[in-house]
Amino acid sequence: MDDDDFGGFEAAEIFDGGNGETQTTSPAIPWAAFPTVSGVHLSPAAPEIVLDHDHTSPSVGCLSSEPIISSPENIHAGNSIVSQTLPKAQIQQSTHTHLDISLFPLGLTDEKSNGTIALVDDSEDPGANVSNIQLQQKISSLEMKLKVSEEEKQRIKKDVESLMEKHSVLEKDFLKEKEQEAISFQDRYKELQEKHKQELEDMRKAGHEALSIIVDEYKALLQSSVKQQVEAIEKQYISAIEKQAHKCEELLNTQHQRLLEMLDTEKELLKEKIQEALIQQSQEQKEILEKCLEEERQRNKEALVSAAKLEKEAMKDAVLKAIEEERKHMEKVHAEERELWKTEHAKDQEKVSQAIQTAIQEQRKISQETVKAAIIEEQKRSEKAVEEAVKRTRDELIEYVKEQKRLAATIRFRQSSVLEVFL
Repeated sequence: MDDDDFGGFEAAEIFDGGNGETQTTSPAIPWAAFPTVSGVHLSPAAPEIVLDHDHTSPSVGCLSSEPIISSPENIHAGNSIVSQTLPKAQIQQSTHTHLDISLFPLGLTDEKSNGTIALVDDSEDPGANVSNIQLQQKISSLEMKLKVSEEEKQRIKKDVESLMEKHSVLEKDFLKEKEQEAISFQDRYKELQEKHKQELEDMRKAGHEALSIIVDEYKALLQSSVKQQVEAIEKQYISAIEKQAHKCEELLNTQHQRLLEMLDTEKELLKEKIQEALIQQSQEQKEILEKCLEEERQRNKEALVSAAKLEKEAMKDAVLKAIEEERKHMEKVHAEERELWKTEHAKDQEKVSQAIQTAIQEQRKISQETVKAAIIEEQKRSEKAVEEAVKRTRDELIEYVKEQKRLAATIRFRQSSVLEVFL
């Protein structure tokens, strides 16, 4: 039995996305990954705002392209479950909230743009460190889950081995009992032979005709008794083999049902944890965005009073065009990523189902082969025993016929001698 006979748990791998960010997805297990779809990616050319989670003071700059990843204690890696529980309305709402930040015209002067660039450089390092730490924590949690699954697999292997050992012990005991029964049948057969010999000795006095009738009856009795014994042994073997096959099938069904129940409970727990984590994350993001919006609005109001109306109109047009272009671009990117994920998820489910079916078929083939081998061996033994019994009876009958001929010859000789004396 291989490691992946019952579906096999494979390690979640880290794949590099197209925009330079890391996404933790698992191609093998549909519920062992979590997509990082929590932020909207904007190109560097668009007007941006940096949201630093460690520093509450907002700065004029670019929106962070890194997704906000929740802690591994609240979110288990589950790619398929997140796709089912996260509705499209929440994704659209998150994109609109992020894009609404950049509706205000920014960077009115060269001095302000230089200051924002410096702040962006200072705030990139802590965000990257936090994302790396969270990724490491998530990888460690996935490794723990894999260890637990491997231990469960080893335990199932041990159970199967113990059941096979019990099956072999029961088969040996059954063969011993049948051998003892065969020995008892042979003893009984010998007793019947001795009894019949004694009866033949008694019946010889009654005459040749009565003796021939008894011999015919004895032959018929022997044949019927041998047939009955063979049929009884065959029925016992067939019933024992059917019982063993039924037990093996029940064990396989119980193991399969237990694995399905474990998977269902694990999926339910993951759904609840992911929903709670998403709610908390959305609330935190809303609070941070509201604070940043309030502060940015105050600054923009003060800057807009001193700016000219013409410059204001030009900046608004440029910002709106950039936002619209970036929105269209990100919608296309998200649609492509979603289609790729769906195809990978379908392939993974097909692989898991195929592995489970092949493991069950192999186990059934092995049990059928062992049962067939046992049946063939028992048939050979019974045929040998019947042949030996037939040979013995044939030899005894030949000896008996020879003895009868000899006795008849002696009787004739005596009769002829008596007639000669009388004559």
